[in-house]
Parts: sequence; structure tokens; C-alpha cells
Amino acid sequence: MKRIIYSSILTFIFLPAVSFAQLPDLTVPSGGFTPSSIARGGQLTITATVKNDGTANSSRSHLYFYLSPTTTISNGDLVGCLSVEPLAVGASSEPKQLVISVPTTLPAGNYYVGWVVDPFNEVAESNENNGFYLQNSELTITSSIIFGRHIPYPIILIHGLHSSDQTWDSLASQLGQFGWSFGGRMDYCLNYDDNLSTSILANDIHDFTTQSALNIGDFYTINFDVNPNGIPYNDTVESNQAAIVKQGKALQSAIKHVLDKTGANKVILVAHSMGGLAAREYLQNPSDWQSDGRHHVAKLLTIGTPHGGSDEWTLGGIAGIDGYSEAVRDLRWSYSNGDAGVYLFGGNENNLASLGFHNTDVNCNGSIGDSIVGLNQKDLPSDLAYACVIGVWSLSGTGDGLVNASRQNLNNYYNIGADTFQVSSFHTAEPEQIPVIIQGLDEPTYFNQAYRVGMDTSYYGLITVQSLANSFTDDYDDYTFTLSGSSQVNVEVEDIAVPQLSIAVFDSGFVRKFIAYSNSMSQIDTTVILGVGKYYFEIEAQPASYSWMFPYLFKLHATPVTAVQNPSTQIPDGYSLLQNYPNPFNPATIISFAIPSRVFVSLKIYDVLGREVADLIDKEMAAGIHRVYWNASGMPSGTYFYRLNAGTFSQTKKLLLLR
Repeated sequence: MKRIIYSSILTFIFLPAVSFAQLPDLTVPSGGFTPSSIARGGQLTITATVKNDGTANSSRSHLYFYLSPTTTISNGDLVGCLSVEPLAVGASSEPKQLVISVPTTLPAGNYYVGWVVDPFNEVAESNENNGFYLQNSELTITSSIIFGRHIPYPIILIHGLHSSDQTWDSLASQLGQFGWSFGGRMDYCLNYDDNLSTSILANDIHDFTTQSALNIGDFYTINFDVNPNGIPYNDTVESNQAAIVKQGKALQSAIKHVLDKTGANKVILVAHSMGGLAAREYLQNPSDWQSDGRHHVAKLLTIGTPHGGSDEWTLGGIAGIDGYSEAVRDLRWSYSNGDAGVYLFGGNENNLASLGFHNTDVNCNGSIGDSIVGLNQKDLPSDLAYACVIGVWSLSGTGDGLVNASRQNLNNYYNIGADTFQVSSFHTAEPEQIPVIIQGLDEPTYFNQAYRVGMDTSYYGLITVQSLANSFTDDYDDYTFTLSGSSQVNVEVEDIAVPQLSIAVFDSGFVRKFIAYSNSMSQIDTTVILGVGKYYFEIEAQPASYSWMFPYLFKLHATPVTAVQNPSTQIPDGYSLLQNYPNPFNPATIISFAIPSRVFVSLKIYDVLGREVADLIDKEMAAGIHRVYWNASGMPSGTYFYRLNAGTFSQTKKLLLLR
């Protein structure tokens, strides 16, 4: 990153060396924020304009946004990044607007708001002063926290063997940096009767979660490190080394807690090590699903999970792990006698009698000697997305030190097309590999797995480098929504950090209804008229190494229109002028408007100086929704305005031609 100078007095020692060079010089001449005081988790809007004060055109670049307790902005918290379009000499960018949830990780206090232009050194500039801040205005962040949902489905984090929900502290910190809310911890003791020689579900599982203590949030943790008195992080009964069947049953309860608290329709499960098998135990046993007979899971991301079993014979050599616990019994891909692991690959419980485990009741029904259908012999639901983070430790070469890499890949056991990501890490350190975990959390690529979203709600999404198992290099994020009647749908996408991003809407037959491009801009605001039915909303972007850190924001708004089957014959209830689409455009765009009765209509295009550049309509028109095509070939790039006059109605909107 470039050296940043905040003093208004600059030295000119090096000026003669560059005085005749034709170079851009990007500055931030204006900016602001609202509101002036805000709680953590509240929605903050920061604005800025980038200007090229240099003597040469600039290429596309970026703008960093910071909140800092001091005027040394880059030492503060980086809260956003926006794409900046190429700028001619003397030109200013579109008004940049970053809309974020204030990081819940920030302490209360007063903060300076500032920016760093061209943080990736994409533009050779004539001036090294690329840091700017608001000198006479500070943002006050209060000590309170606003809880809420910022993503379509809440996340439940599941830890592994002899661990606790503290496994996720680093990931929770990153999600808090996004401004996403932590909804709370759900505690379960899985050996509640303190008798390791038996394994009976009704006696062993106790839920210490208080529903009223949970908040509406984006992510939750489940914790098995609990003693029979409900004290967390004080496991005296091997609760976090209990049978995987018990963990799956506890997960059923945890999912219900989250669905009830948030009102969400589904959850996302993120699980490390044995936690991934707990998630599969729930998913692959329909008797464990929710009361409506559905599992309500949108995605499963496993991290270092031994889908094919652990490499270790007993795991007893690891501090604190009982080599004869139920969990070690279930995690084995084979035993010291050569038999395959019963929990994963099936077999009779009696075959475990000579191996010394505290009990051999794999299905936890209180009866020994049952013939077990292994987890890998059961069907895996196909109506959700799957992803695997696979650890490969350099000292091991073939795995993460505890689990062979091939056994971490769910695709080796099921033909499900799970996304795969590789990380260089020892098994216990895998939950610290935040960039790769965020990649695994990426939204689904295919319509049949699309996340359901509603109207008038702000959602955040991730632009990430794609999976090793994915043939696409672009990131496709798919969502779905339903319209109960013909509507004018406004689509807003903000906080765009990458130069190339597009949005598109497809109908239920996968026919594309419209598409719009960002063209290096940081936001898209467009409108389309759609009939009743189900639709898919897709965001496509070219990811970058940094893009995982900066979620985009989108919101849909539907305004009903009186309609029949053909939108062109709709009779609106009132006058309206829609945003052109695509916008930005090159070289053609469509402008739509609605008039409720026959009236004289004038539609004209003006440049930024107010000069008329195109007369599109000047005549009497019938009631209805009309579309006008404008081809701007031969016009220079830049901002234009279109004005509709219809009877006493008049409205002006902005459109952008970008070549």
C-alpha cells in the first residue's frame, strides 16, 4: 500500500522529477456519512466522490473505507472497498456509497471516517497523498448492539471432538467485522446421566439452551462442552466425546431453536471435524428432521471432517481424548483388528465387544447387538448445497495429520458435486483458516439450490474465488423470489468491490428476462416489469483475492401494477417513470414509463449541462406501460438525464453511458 500523507503542507523535494510527467492524481474532494451516532450492527452509509486532478486519464481502481479512532486512517478498521471506474482528466466518479452494518467487533467510541484511493496501486499517480478523512466530523459508535439477520439463512457452527464452540472465535470475529450478528450459544450435555457404560438418548441428552436468551442473528454456535449442571467449558462426563448419534439428535433441537428465533426457513451448517458427521447424522436420518418432515438445511460446509474415518487408531495419544470413548469408536474407518468402522460403514455392534470401548451401543437405543447401517450406506439429501474444506499439512503430505485428504472429500463417498477447497493446515488449526472458510460459505451456483429472499430486505452476499471442483472461474450467486402479481421490481446492488459484476433475472423456465452490468461502477440500480410467478436472481462476478473480505449488498422492491398476461397492455393505476436498464449501458438502453390514461407525452434526453441531446417521444399516447429504446451510438461516455412530461406529471432520472 502506498505511503499516506495527512498533513495539508506537502514538501516539493521530488517535484522537478515528475513535474512534466503526464500522470493521473486521484483524490477524494468530498464525502460524508449518516447517521452521526450509531449502535454496533446498525446500518451506516458512507459517501465519497473520487476525482482525477492529474494530467492523464486514470484506469479503473478502488477506494478503501476506514473507521479509525485516530486520523491515521489506515491504522483503523477497514470496513469496505468499492470499485472506481476509469476517470478522464478533471472528471469525478459516480457518487460512491458504501452501506455497511457497523462491525460488532468495534469498541464504543468516536471514530474518524476516511478513505484510501487506489489501495492496490492500479494507477500510476503523480501524488503519493492518497489518504483522506473528514476532519471536522466524527462518528459516534455506542456500546449497544443491534441484532438482526443480514443473510438469507442463519449459520450454525458445530465444533469437533474434545472441543467447544470457542473453536469458532476467529471466524466469529470475521463475521462480526462484516457487521453480522451473533445470535447466541446453544449448550447441550450429551452424557447427562454420567454413565459411560450406557448410551441411551432419553437419558443422555439434555438441552441447557434458554430460547429467550438467544437473539435474532446471522450465526449461532452449538456447544457440547457442558457438564450435567449446565456449566459450559467444564466437561466432566465426556459430553464432547459422546456418540455421533447423540450429536445429530441435539442438532435437531438446535436447528429448531434457530428457526423459531429467526423466522428463517432454512439454516446453513458449518462444521469442523466430527461436527461434520453430526450434521450428516441429522441430514441422513429423516426421523431426526423437523416436525414437518423437512430438514430445513440450505448448505453443509465441512472442514477437515473424516467422512471416511480418522487415520488414528485410538486418538488416545492426543491430550484430553479418551481413546475408548463413544466418539473415538464412531470416528474409526477401521479398528486395530482390521474390521471396518461400524458407525461409518456398517456392521454388528457385537463385533466391537473385544475392542475395549466404554459401550458398543452405536445407535444409542439401549440395546447391544444391533446390525448397524453405516452412515456412508445411507442416502444423502440432494436438495441442498455441499462444500468441503480439505486440510493438507506439509509434514503429513497426505492429509491434515489426523485425517487423510481423500477421506475428507465427501465426493469420494457420494456423487453430489460438493465444492472442494484445499488449505495447508494441521487438523486442529483448520477453523483458523478464515479466507478458505468464507470461500466455502459462498452462495450456491445453481438455480435448484438458490437461496430464497424476500422484498424490501437488505441482504449481503460474498464474492469469492471458486472451488477446485467447480468448472466456473466466475462466481455465480443464485437467489429466488416469488411474485404474487405483476410488479415493477426495483433491483439495487451496492458495495460492489470488483470491476466486473452483473445481475440478471430468470423466470421459472430459466429464460433470462433482463441483465445489467456494473462496468467498474460500485452500484447498480435498475427496474424490470415481471408477471406473477417464481424467479431466479443471479449475481455473477469476477472474484479477486481480496473480494471475500467485502460483501456486496442487494435489495429487491416490488410495486404491484394492474396487469393482464401481456405487460405491454397493462393499465397502470398512476404515472411512473422507471429506471432505465441496463444502467450503466453501452450503447443502447430501454426506458419504461406508465401512464393511466391517454395523454400527451414528451420524453427527452439531456446532458449534464442541460442541453437536449435526444427527443424520443413527442406525441399523444394511450394508457399503458410503454418502453422506449435509445441507442446512444456516437454519444460520448458520461452521465445523462431523461425527463418524462405526461399531462401534469413530470419526473427526471439519471442514466450513465459507459464505453
